[in-house]
This record gives sequence, C-alpha cells and structure tokens, in this order.
Amino acid sequence: MLPSRSDSQQRSLENPDKQTMRVDSTKRTDKLIEVPRKKLNMRLYTESEQKIQDYVNSKIVTISIIGLVGAYAILIFIIVALEELLDETEFNNVSSILSWIELGILIVFILEIFVGLYAWGIKKYYKDKWLILDTLIILLSLFFVIFELADQKTSNVIKVIQAVFRFLRIFLLIRKAQTFRRLATISTISTPAEKIVRFLAELKEVLEDENMKLDIDYCIDKIGNNQLYQMGKLDEDNAEAMAWLNQSQQGKTEVKRILTNEQQQQQQQKKVIANFQKLNIPKRLLDILIKQHDDLYIDPFECDKLCGGEGLVNLMLFFFENYNLFDVFLIKPKVVRGYFEEVMKGYLDNPYHNKVHAQDVAQTCNFLLSKCKFIEIGQLDEQDIACVLIAGAIHDYGHPGLTNAFLINSRNELALTYNDQSVLEMYHPSQCFKIAWGNQKVNIFENLQFHKYRRIRESIILMVLSTDMAHHASELAITNSRIAAPDFEPNGKDKQRLMDLIVHSSDVSNPTKSYEIYKQWTEKVLTEFWQQGDKERDLGLPISYLCNRYTTNMAEAQVGFIDYVVKPTFACVLGFLPAYEPFFQNLDKNKAKWQELIEYYKQQLASIQPK
Repeated sequence: MLPSRSDSQQRSLENPDKQTMRVDSTKRTDKLIEVPRKKLNMRLYTESEQKIQDYVNSKIVTISIIGLVGAYAILIFIIVALEELLDETEFNNVSSILSWIELGILIVFILEIFVGLYAWGIKKYYKDKWLILDTLIILLSLFFVIFELADQKTSNVIKVIQAVFRFLRIFLLIRKAQTFRRLATISTISTPAEKIVRFLAELKEVLEDENMKLDIDYCIDKIGNNQLYQMGKLDEDNAEAMAWLNQSQQGKTEVKRILTNEQQQQQQQKKVIANFQKLNIPKRLLDILIKQHDDLYIDPFECDKLCGGEGLVNLMLFFFENYNLFDVFLIKPKVVRGYFEEVMKGYLDNPYHNKVHAQDVAQTCNFLLSKCKFIEIGQLDEQDIACVLIAGAIHDYGHPGLTNAFLINSRNELALTYNDQSVLEMYHPSQCFKIAWGNQKVNIFENLQFHKYRRIRESIILMVLSTDMAHHASELAITNSRIAAPDFEPNGKDKQRLMDLIVHSSDVSNPTKSYEIYKQWTEKVLTEFWQQGDKERDLGLPISYLCNRYTTNMAEAQVGFIDYVVKPTFACVLGFLPAYEPFFQNLDKNKAKWQELIEYYKQQLASIQPK
C-alpha cells in the first residue's frame, strides 16, 4: 500500500528549513535598502571604463587574442626546431627576424594587460591569481627578447633560461582558451533575466560585505529558479494575511493524504480486498495482483490470459482501488472500467505495441513507484500516482506498429497533423482525452475541479511525450545533471522530470526482467520492426535501423540496446531510487545470455538471405 508522508507539507509555501540562507536574506531585505552606496565597499566604474570592459570582453577581441597566442605558440616551436636543425651561424641569421616578431606579439600582450588594469583596476583585474603569473611570464619574456636583440652573444645559461620561458609561454594558450570558453558562455545570454543574473554575479565580486553577498545569492537563486512571484513564509505578525492566503489555497492542494501508519495501512488493505469483489476482477488474477502488483517479475502474458484478454482493464481497476483513486476522481468503478475498456479497444493487434505492452508498462511504473519507493522519495500524492499509472496505460494507444520515421517518410496523415514532431507521442494522449470527453459515461476526468484536471492533463501529456526515443539522449543527460546538482529536489522542482523518466524507463524495461519474459518481448518487437522493414522495401523507402530482417542479428541488437539505451537509463533511475540496485544486475545477466547467442543468430541470418 501507499507509504506515509507528512501532512504538514504545504506545497504553496516555501520551506524555510531547506535553505537557511534564504530565510536570513528575507530578514535582511529592509536593511539592504537602507545601506548607503558609499558603505557598499565597491568601486563604481566610469562610462569610459565600462565601454573598454565591453570592448575587451567582445568576441572579436577575444578571438583575436586567442589567434595571436596560437601564432605565438607556433613561433616558439619554430624557434626551438630551427635551433636544433641549424648550425649557430645559420640560426643567428634568422633568429633576429623571429625575435622581432616575438617582440611585437609580446607588446600586444603588454597592451592588453594595461588596458585591463585601466578598465577594472588592479584589485579586480588580479582577483584571478593566475593573471599574476601570466603577467610575470610576459614581462620576463619581453626582457629576454630585448636582451637577445641587444646582444646576440648570450651565455649558455641565458639561452637555457630563454628556452624555459619560451615553453612557459605555451601556458598562456591554455589560459586564453579558458577565457574564451567563459566568453562563449556569456555570449549565449539573451534574456533580461540572464543579463540581470550576470550583472548580480559581477556585482558580488566587487563587494566585501558578506551579508550583501548572501543577499545577492538569494536574488540569483530566485531569478534562476523563476520564483520572483512565489510567496515566501510569512512571519507571525502577518497572521491575517496568512489566513487569507490559506483561504485562497483551499481546493488547490486538498488531496487525500497518504496513510501515515501501519495500522491504517492494514485497515486500508482489508478494505481494498473487500472492495475488489465488487470490481469483478477474476479471482486467480486478483490473487496474483495482491501478491505481485509491485513485482518486477510478474508475467503480463499470464495475467492477460487469466482475464480473457482484459489484463489492462483489470490492472487499472486494481490500481484505482489500491490507491483510493475512485475517491480522488469522484467516480464509480464502472466509469473506470468503461474508460479503460475503450482504451484497450484502441490498442491494435500488433506483435509488440499492443494492450499487453500497455499493461506491462503500467505495472512496471507501479513497481518503481511502490517497491522502489518513488512515492516516498518524490512525496507523491494520489493525483501524482494516478498520472503516472494512467500515462503508462495509454502511452501507446492506437499505435500502428510503425515508427515515427516511417510515418514521416511516407507522409502519413498523422505526421502531417503533428508536423513531424513526436508524431505518435502527440497522438496517443490526444485520442485518450478525446475518449473521456467524447462519452460522459466513461469520462474519468469529469468530476475533477478544473485546476486539478489541468494539472493531471499536463502531467500525463508530458510523461507520454517523454517516451519519444528521439529525445532520449538529451533528456537523459539533463536528468543526470539535475540528479547531480546540489539543488536537486525529487519532491519539488524535479518531480515531474523524474515522473517522466519513470514512464520512459518502464517503456524500455524489458531487459531488466526475467530472461524468459524479456525474450518473448524481444521476438515480438523485432517481428514488428521487420514487418515495417518489408513495407519500407516495398515502398522504396530507406529501411530503418533494426527493420531489415535479412541483416538484423537479434542477439547483437539486444546487446547494443542494453549498452546504449537501457543500462544508461536505469543507471540514471538508480541515481534517485537506490532501492532499484538489486534489480540492476539483471541487465548484465541478460546481456551475457544474448552474447552467447550471437553466433546462432548469425547462422540463422545466413540461412534466410534472399536469393
């Protein structure tokens, strides 16, 4: 059953305990306004200094300096090479020319330093301590070049020192490259908010007052997280305002809270079992679902057989009762049954993308929610749970057994309707919402308050869109970066992204299950792919990846699928669901079995080649 969570959590108010700095900054707001400018301990730049700063930071100047440093590095290597290849007389004939070129480059570097010192001041310019080393290398290099031009007969010691400093100058190239990367980042700023953040960050660098720096951090955090208009925690003196705010929030966050103790869970369990009798779920299937509804190794094919091909309908009825969703949606079981019967009818009789696949994905979502404890980690309420399970059930509704690429290449009506963008992923939820609003008797959303319906609809659509493999790599990279971020909030701003991943990972989860179930799904999906490949061949279209039955090695395809798609996906899942760890090893076990079969499938391919 559902895990517990605190009833005191208020979604509409910021929790001050999460970031003490924010609370302190709020308390200092009035003091910040009263501080005279002269007490800020900061230097205010003149208009001419600001213009020079902008010019020095411009892309054209920075690229020019980078090019000059590159040319300087090449010059140094030329000098060293010639010194080794030529005798002393020949080298002296060309060294003076090279030294004059080197002198010119060094003078440009010196000018760059002086301009920087004028524009930012010594303290700000040398805040980056590495610039001190840059300056020292350039000045000493300038000294040695002038010394060499003034006196060609230098001692061996001087020559060694000169050679050392020539190689130290290559260090400048690395330093300038880092500066260029910083500029490239700045040059992408385009919105006013980003420019304000940049200004505040630069302002923080010249301040000495630590409280003021904390205030700036607070401002940057609020702007960066789009929280300018979010209400913070009101103090006790604003009790009346708090009362009005609480009144205005009524109905917006009122959802049935999750059970808070073991006794309540036991009572709910008894109630669920009793109420199942009213749902007409076949007894043998009900026994399996009660024991294995959150088990990764449940057999979806067997479950579907036990209820005469209505596994998806019965599974969703079970979930609605298990999570008390009938009360959340204010509907009767017959409405839920009617809705998912219509959804089930919309699944075509494809080898793979069919109603059993939908049932399997919904059940795997529940495994990640319940057994892997995402309900607790993400602090999901019943609406969140419903969104994930419904998205899993409808995510491939009406799937034609063809990929988006085929629909686009063949100029299919769906591709034209959805402008070639996530064609099927747009189509699936669109049709399922039409089912609900097209028939009042099966409309599971009808009794929801408008704002709740909007939230549920948006969440379901986002999760179904997340199953588009075209965005797999980029979205997975973003999610990994969020999980690693210091401000990662699985129960806050990152919750929807993780819910998206729950559905997406469930959609590609076959390799994580028992090999017997996994192999059945593999054969089904490749059969469907090969049927598409036959159509592409007949239409003269390019045959899509894995869709050529004469070249696709089933075992090799699965090894690649595990390595490049499934394992990185579930490694990401493991990053926020540590309870998944015991199941992660299934990937390596199943991969090893496929590797053993590579030669077998090679022989099989050789026997079916077209004549």
